Amino acid sequence: MTIPNGICVDLETTISSKIPDRVRPPGSKRYETRILEIGAVDWQTPTRTYQALVNPVPSHVPLRTTKQFFQYFQDTYQHPTRTIDFWSKVLVKRHSVNRHMFSIEESPGVWLARRVDHRAKDFVRWHNAPESGPMFLSEKDALSGLLRFTLEREKPLWLAHNGNSFDFKVLQGCAERHSVHMPEIAKVDTLHLFRKLLPGHKSYSQPILYKNIFKRDYNAHVAIDDAKALATLCRHIVRKTTLLKVEAVKSRPEPKKGNRNPMKLTFSRRTTTRIQKRATPAPQCLLRLRGIGPKTVGALAAVHIVRVSQLADQYKIGGNKWLKSILPYGARWKVISESIAAL
Repeated sequence: MTIPNGICVDLETTISSKIPDRVRPPGSKRYETRILEIGAVDWQTPTRTYQALVNPVPSHVPLRTTKQFFQYFQDTYQHPTRTIDFWSKVLVKRHSVNRHMFSIEESPGVWLARRVDHRAKDFVRWHNAPESGPMFLSEKDALSGLLRFTLEREKPLWLAHNGNSFDFKVLQGCAERHSVHMPEIAKVDTLHLFRKLLPGHKSYSQPILYKNIFKRDYNAHVAIDDAKALATLCRHIVRKTTLLKVEAVKSRPEPKKGNRNPMKLTFSRRTTTRIQKRATPAPQCLLRLRGIGPKTVGALAAVHIVRVSQLADQYKIGGNKWLKSILPYGARWKVISESIAAL
């Protein structure tokens, strides 16, 4: 099992409110959710990216007052206040607004701290005078751009973290609402994939997983930055898998050289039963230490420790505090500590 070649996709969306079943087509969960931003990265070629900032309110919808603005979100089953708050944060975090775009000239941070009805006035002004605000695309144009970007690959494939429950359903609902033909694109949910390829983590939330592995944060909940972070995780897993394969090959004992017994070319009629001896762990195998099982081996591999000597060296540096910080839940760190000390 490995990471398939494809496009890492992430979406930022409106916050939906409760929707009656009669409004949503059968089997179309997330149908009503509107897109605020699309980010996409070819994880094998990270310089190949696509991003689109989206205005979920169609340009033909008449908006003259903030009351109409709030009413539009209510009519389309979005939560108005939570949606505008999140939309504002997306614009500020991705640096898509500047002080000259606001009705009162001020820094984006000050604007973000203002009441939602104050910010709503700027959204209404941008809707009626698009040139005065961020460079928005319509939902339909943004989705069409993502499809063109994806279909440039010979075998189109999307990877998204928690994609089966969220991103893929939102994109399908957007295509249905705007009558956009959705071609055959393979889809992989990296949440399920990472649980198998990166065992031993307490949380598989993408920002937390990224910080645990790389010891740093990134600009989470901005679609293009989430997509880039997902691409970085994919490349990390591929490199780690390759390293483990190389280490496994290097640790194989070389065949003994010298005189060998001549091959016997006569066969006996007597039938013998072979008794296979149980294989014992190689001297450098982590499984030979008490307290270490497959789950712990996976957690150690995530920090590039695949040999007993590597574990012993790192333990001398970090001690029990380091050991407890990298072991999976349930691992007996005291037993492992005693096993290392007995080496």
